[in-house]
Amino acid sequence: MRRTMSVFTNRQDRVLGRACLIAVWAFALGLAGCNAISNLGTITFDLPPQSFSFDTGSSTWKAPPATFPSVTCGPGKTVADCCQAPADCTATPLACEGGVCVLEFPINASQTIDLKMQVPSLSSLSGQTLATISISQVTYTIDSKMNVDLPPVDVFIGPASAMSSTDPGTQKFGSIPSSPANMKTTGNMTLDQNGGAVFSQYASAFSTPFNFIAHATMIVAPGTPVPSGQVNVTVTGKVSAKPNL
Repeated sequence: MRRTMSVFTNRQDRVLGRACLIAVWAFALGLAGCNAISNLGTITFDLPPQSFSFDTGSSTWKAPPATFPSVTCGPGKTVADCCQAPADCTATPLACEGGVCVLEFPINASQTIDLKMQVPSLSSLSGQTLATISISQVTYTIDSKMNVDLPPVDVFIGPASAMSSTDPGTQKFGSIPSSPANMKTTGNMTLDQNGGAVFSQYASAFSTPFNFIAHATMIVAPGTPVPSGQVNVTVTGKVSAKPNL
């Protein structure tokens, strides 16, 4: 009886030992499985290209006069304010730059993005928001058919209702340096200090469309060529996101 009990006990110990070992393996594999799922849960995709066009043939472009006189401006100069009568800054916007009155044309172009509809890897998600989202390697391509250099372009992000960089809710995303006339150039866009957070703020609610807005200011000084032609600017980037599980 003692021997039988001893054998039974030994067998029981071995069974329990195997059970404990299996439990440890299962726990370890479970942890590994969780990490794998977490890693596989990261979605990466290219930001749908955002294209903007600046065209002097557009109805929104206020064409400057072919020639205009050089007028000094500022305290004690010919005029203190370039917009004082008889100048009409509503028809032809003027500003004092470097002590001379120049023509100044703010231009805006907007592009609506709908990540839910435009990104296949997001369209299948059942949720409406993402746990985390970030953007990197933001690049630009500029195709200029304009006779003058394109000034620096600031890119903003705002709600779908925003059409201008000054509309409510818009925040700066990044900037593109000046580019030469009649050339095609590419490069990396410089993100604003809070550019990543601004993108995350709007893109994390990926089922809600939002706008990219490009803003530039064309300055025409006396004796310089009048801008003519069209410039196309395209922005894209690499995006990483994790869905809410």
